[in-house]
Amino acid sequence: MITFGAGRVALIAVLAVLAAGCSREQQDWRSAEAADTSEAYGRFVELHPDSELTAQARARLAQLAEERDWTQAGKVATAEAYRAFLAEHPSGKWSEEARIRIEAFALGSAPRLAPSTAAHPGGSPQGPSGVRALQLATATARPAVRESTETAPARERKSPARTAGSSYGVQLGAFGSEASADREWRRLQGRFGAQLRGLSPRIVAAGDTSGQLYRLQAPAAGEAQARALCNSLREQSQPCVPVLPR
Repeated sequence: MITFGAGRVALIAVLAVLAAGCSREQQDWRSAEAADTSEAYGRFVELHPDSELTAQARARLAQLAEERDWTQAGKVATAEAYRAFLAEHPSGKWSEEARIRIEAFALGSAPRLAPSTAAHPGGSPQGPSGVRALQLATATARPAVRESTETAPARERKSPARTAGSSYGVQLGAFGSEASADREWRRLQGRFGAQLRGLSPRIVAAGDTSGQLYRLQAPAAGEAQARALCNSLREQSQPCVPVLPR
């Protein structure tokens, strides 16, 4: 009888210790989530290396590291800075944007991180932007598009590389294969059909220090349309870089 009672007490004590441990782990996890910093998640991993939540903590640590490196690359804003970012995060959330910005430098069109719109004393912008600016630019440039396509439609299809360097356009990404670029164009058409209506893709092969790249571009009627289209897409978190004649 005494032995049975002692065993019961021991079992209760063990369960109490386990419950306390779980409670402590949950408290530390909630604290890490509330702080949402590398230090907080690092401390959680250190204190609870065998926890089921450790994998989530490590994943968040990787995300925070990428965000920190991306912010730093954006502050420097050079091709070398973006290449260094890609070396550390070749397939991260911001990798595609980094490739686009590197390509923008190669094209001689350094990416602008925000539209350069001056403000009135009252605080409102001087001119239209985003979707409205795209509509105005497209409407203004539409006759030029018809004239260009009527005079030399075949030349653009046969010589995309030459056209890319001698006409305005937009660049929507840089990919490791032509098939990937084509898939991205179809995805963008589904998501941004209104903005891309009337445009056709132009995939331009280009060499890079990291190997062969395929630039996904679309011709534009002029600089106004190219910049307005990119501004409209950026407002919806879609990377886009104007391609200017060289």
